[in-house]
Amino acid sequence: MTQRTFTGKTGDVWTWNETPEVVAALKQLHNTSVNNRVNRPHDYPGPLYAPHPDLKNNEQQTTDS
Repeated sequence: MTQRTFTGKTGDVWTWNETPEVVAALKQLHNTSVNNRVNRPHDYPGPLYAPHPDLKNNEQQTTDS
């Protein structure tokens, strides 16, 4: 069993015992997060945003001259 230490930017110190169970749990957590990763906008079939209802297309705008 190895004792690990991490010191953050603000000086917070984290210590934990690295056991085989912890290593296995972290590997499983990493694999789960990689498998559940949402790939946007590449896999998203629809528009990325809805147009504002007050905005009109150039085709709909008419000017009186």
